[in-house]
Amino acid sequence: MKLQFERFTLFCRDLEASLGFYRDALGLVVVEEKTLEGAMAGGLLQLPACRMRIALLAADADAPVIVGLFEISQTPLATLSPPLGKPAHGQSALVLSTDEFDALYAALSAAGHRFLTPPLAYPKRVASTRSPAGLYREMIVYDPDNVPVSILQIDPLPEETTA
Repeated sequence: MKLQFERFTLFCRDLEASLGFYRDALGLVVVEEKTLEGAMAGGLLQLPACRMRIALLAADADAPVIVGLFEISQTPLATLSPPLGKPAHGQSALVLSTDEFDALYAALSAAGHRFLTPPLAYPKRVASTRSPAGLYREMIVYDPDNVPVSILQIDPLPEETTA
């Protein structure tokens, strides 16, 4: 059996607020928008007839979809109350990488987004099969539905000096 990644789906309370975060603040591009209505819209999720607005986002117009934002209305949904300030079992997080870490942090801060972890850096001196050696810079910010989104940039390690 072979599986491959398709997208990270977020059931959001307010599609416009989520687009403000994922599209406007993080810079993802909406590559498809659609609305499904009626029994078919809720059937896959074991919901009654409903309205589902969907926005699929990618790094650019030609890239694979990364995030699917799904806003469900016309039927009540429970709201999770994730713990803030530390992770919990069963909680998910989205991890994205960038090459504009400092600018992204400045934009997220200026827009008033809440952070679980402000920017920090840690060295990884030995590469592994799945991740390179480098100076890892990372921050974790909450989206409008309190989903932690980790943003990572891997820079070359500074040259070690010997004296």
